[in-house]
Amino acid sequence: MSQSGGAVNAAKKKGQELVKALLDLVILALLLGGAGFGGYFWGLHERLAPIQEVPPGTANAIQPTAVSATPAPAAAATPVKTVTEPTRSDSASAASAKPGKTKYWISSSGEEYIGYSITAKVNGNAVDSFFGPGKNVDVTRYIKEGDNSVTFEAKALGDQYNKHDGDAKSILTLQLVKGPKVQEEFKSSDVITTYKRNATESEDFNDSVHFTAK
Repeated sequence: MSQSGGAVNAAKKKGQELVKALLDLVILALLLGGAGFGGYFWGLHERLAPIQEVPPGTANAIQPTAVSATPAPAAAATPVKTVTEPTRSDSASAASAKPGKTKYWISSSGEEYIGYSITAKVNGNAVDSFFGPGKNVDVTRYIKEGDNSVTFEAKALGDQYNKHDGDAKSILTLQLVKGPKVQEEFKSSDVITTYKRNATESEDFNDSVHFTAK
């Protein structure tokens, strides 16, 4: 009885050890399975979770420059409107000016040093003094529509300013002229009035003429 009882106990003990071993294997398998599932879940979470900044010097930390290095989608460019001033052509400039604008000027010709200085005045405005030929003075700004007056004040300067004493052909001539522009050469039909003094005269003169401007 004692031998058979010992055999039964040994068999039970062996069975218990076998069951325990099986349980240990099951627990180990569960642990390994749980660890694997937890690692997978954690990795998925890290991939989906937003990137957070960490203090500088953290091991294996991604630097901010590396994170921001990925270029963001370019925003659609807003079209810029360009305003260009219209270019004025010569015809446009001409249209802006007064059509048919007439110029008026006084032109001197003849001889110099005839003993006179002639001062010209237009509507009471002294415009210039003339001693010799080759002078053209624009007087357009003094001309008004309708009646106008031109005065020539001839002042005798004496013999020291007369190189043609006694020569009636030595004449200083002033002409009031009109035309599209001030110029030295003009047609006789453009002359409004003419004033002359010669080297034989020695008196002061003050002469005026009138003309109508349209």
